[in-house]
This record gives sequence, C-alpha cells and structure tokens, in this order.
Amino acid sequence: MFTIVDFYGKQADYSCGYCKQPTSCQTHGMWAHTMTCQDYQDLIDRGWRRSGCYCYKPEMHTTCCPSYTIKCDATRFRLSKSHKKTIKRVNKFLKDGVRAKDDGDGTSDADRSAEDGSAGGDLEMGDVARNPRKELNLDNVKALVRKEDGPVARDAVGGMCLAKDPSAGSSSDLSTKSSTGGRNPPKKAKLLRIERKREKLIQKGLKPEELDKEMQEAKGKNVEKSLEDFLAEEPAEGEQSAHRLKLVIVCTSSNEFKRTKQISFGVYKKYQTEVHNDPPNSIEEYLDFLVKSPLQYTTGQNSPSCGFGSFHQQYWLDDRLIAVGVIDILPSCVSSVYFFYDPEYRFLSLGTYASLRELAFTRKMQQHTPSITNYYMGFYIHSCPKMRYKSNLYPSYLLCPEVYSWHPLDAKVVAMLDKSKYCRFNENPKAVDQNAVSSEDVLDVLILHGSSYKRYGQYMKTVGLTVPAKNTCTYAKLVGKVCSSRMLLYEG
Repeated sequence: MFTIVDFYGKQADYSCGYCKQPTSCQTHGMWAHTMTCQDYQDLIDRGWRRSGCYCYKPEMHTTCCPSYTIKCDATRFRLSKSHKKTIKRVNKFLKDGVRAKDDGDGTSDADRSAEDGSAGGDLEMGDVARNPRKELNLDNVKALVRKEDGPVARDAVGGMCLAKDPSAGSSSDLSTKSSTGGRNPPKKAKLLRIERKREKLIQKGLKPEELDKEMQEAKGKNVEKSLEDFLAEEPAEGEQSAHRLKLVIVCTSSNEFKRTKQISFGVYKKYQTEVHNDPPNSIEEYLDFLVKSPLQYTTGQNSPSCGFGSFHQQYWLDDRLIAVGVIDILPSCVSSVYFFYDPEYRFLSLGTYASLRELAFTRKMQQHTPSITNYYMGFYIHSCPKMRYKSNLYPSYLLCPEVYSWHPLDAKVVAMLDKSKYCRFNENPKAVDQNAVSSEDVLDVLILHGSSYKRYGQYMKTVGLTVPAKNTCTYAKLVGKVCSSRMLLYEG
C-alpha cells in the first residue's frame, strides 16, 4: 500500500480562526488521495494535521497563532478534581435523571469541538482546501494501491460496542447504569468495590483465612480510583437506572455508519447552528469535513481488533444519538479529530466527558496493541486562552517545532510560551532534526508520474530538470526523510 499526495505548497495570508486577524495565517498544505496509517502517524509527529483529505502544517515561526502538536500519555493519565466532577455529573444523570446545574469545570465544550479551527468548524487550511485539485483516478494506479474491502466489526474494544450490520442484532451496552432509587438506599461506591473484590477472591478459591488476610491488606492500602473505576460505576443489585448510555464505534465505510448517517448529520447540523451560530452545512460538506478520510483501513496481527483507520464514536442515550466523536486509530495513538453533540445535553459537559472516554478507550486499546500509548488532542495554542484547557490532561507533551522532540507541558514550558508565542522547546543547541532531508535525500523523493513511480533523480532526467524544483525541496523538508522516500508525490 502507498500514500499518494498532491503538495500545494504554502497557503499564506488568510484569516485566522483564533485571533480573527484577516491576513495573518501561514500554513503548508497537501491533498491526500490515499494514505497509510503509519505515514499519517509519522506526519502528525512532524506537526501535520488532517481535515478530511486535506493535510496542513502551520508555518510556526511566521503564523499569528503557533499551533503545537499536543499528546497525553494515556498509560500514565491522572484524573483531576474537575474531571471527577464531570464524570459524576453524567453518572448522576444516568442514575436518577436529574439535570445538575453546570458548576463549571474550566473547559468549554465549544472550545474542544472547535479545537483545530474557527468556531464555525473550518480548520486552518486556507481556501485551497475548499477547492482541491481534481482527484486522481486511482484505477490508473491499481498496481500501487491495494483495494480494501469495507471493514467488518469484530468484537468489543475498549468497553465500547463495535457496530455490526443491523441484521447482526443489537450491540451490547456500555455501562454507566444507575438506579432511580428504591426502598433500600444505594450502597456507596467504596463498599461496592470491596464487595466486588471479595467476590473475585472467592472465585479464585481462597480459603476463609486467606480471604480475610487479602481483604485486610487491601483495606490498608490507599488505592486511588482510576479513570475506569469512575466511568464504570454500577448500580446496586436490583436497582434500575433512569437512562442507559451506550457507546458504539463505527468505521465510516461500514454499513452501520451508512444506516445512521442522516441521524449523525442531524446532530451535527443542530450543533453547528445552536452552539456556533453558523448557517448549516449541506450533507456533502459534512461528509467532506468529518467523514471522508484518506486513511486506509487495515487489520493485521499488530493492529487492534477494530483495525487502524478513521472511526466515529457514537454516544447513544437510550435510543437517541446525542454526540459523536471523530477519531483516527493509528499505530501509536488515538487521534481526536472533532467532536459535536446535541446542544440539549450541554449541561453534561460532553466535550470534557468525551475526552475522558477517548482516553479510557486509548488505554483499553493499549492492552490489545501495546504500541498505542498516547492520546493526541490536535493543536495546543497558548496564544489563544480558549485552547489552553488541553493542558488539563496530565501528563501532556508538546512537540518541538524545530527538532521534533517531545517536552512536558509543565511550568517551564508555559513560562517560555508566556514570553514568546513561538518557542523551540529543545534547549540543547546541538540537537537537530534526526529526520531532516539533505540535498542528496531530495533525489530519493518518490514521485508518481502518470501511472508509474520513480525516484526524483530519475524523474528529473525524464523531464529534463537540471536542479530540483523548489516546491519538491520544500515538500521533502516538511514531511521528512522517511515519509518523502516512502510516500508518492503526485506530479501530473
């Protein structure tokens, strides 16, 4: 399988969705006709980001609002007090149906959903992204790109249901069930955890004296509740919940997605008009923005059971779709693309709640595929206060825009950004980009010309070039040595 891209070059002096200056944005862009998940993983680790099939990389030292790639180490994630309050708010609503007042957790859901662009939903891509070049006829390069059949759901992953075709029957529920009340008062969560632990020990066949010893040792330990503990709080035995929440993950090319496409579009349109006060997009614009993806769906021995590719996480409250998280599952991470929800349920702080769900999903995926350890949140824009909420997920790291090394988003880095919008985080003056492209490496850029491909050095001889084109050199520099020698750069 190959990645095929059409490089547009620099998109300069267009309006910024963050600071609202009319001619202050500077980015580089390319159109991905098809892309492997590994190539996209390598690209986002060099500061690239996708919107639909358009990929863009801010020119950090000249653009008005430098956008730093941010990730959270999901395996070491620690809940904050506000995170716990958000989960408890949702759990309480599911339990008894009470709509608790939003006491504020410091995170705007509207900010999170618009994390990579203006409130209207357009990412930092420039006008060219809305007027892409004519797409390639991939039938002419069948030998280069292997056709993939639509993915079929396999099993439950990360506490979510993998959607199957309607004929396959209903999917299992995802839990946060609670009681509407009853004659007996509900048991406290701590007591329930102790009882569950005792049951597990009994199932292991421990003798009474061994069981008492284990329970005493467990009681003496001050074990902090995990993210999964908070999300999986269950009702007491015999109790019923007012609502049922079910998360379903669907591949955007699956039959289940097609069945629910109009429903998810309806939620997006309502979100767009009521939260961002924008005129509604057509369904074609919705599909281009949040459904179409160049990522090739792949499965294999080293992939999670749901595969690598682009997915929608659907949040079903009883039988009603109330939110959708758009994500990419890549070899080393789960990458958040976008999130939208039914404004009627904004009191649940669904943006924050979904981030925690996606983190928990990443952690569960890591159990199946050890290489998936991080949750990517898009861009962190310190010069835009609305975007700083991403630093609330701990521990988080920012990508150095010069060396492409990762650095903790701590007080030291914050102080650097307070002094200057653009920063090189790697303070070692001798540190360099290990994936940099030399003048000789440019000759190894892989070129798609007509229905055949060749190295750029050979291509230059074919078309009579004596020196490498500036556009090709810029492309190689931005995507790095590894990707430039592996991806196919389209030259008509």
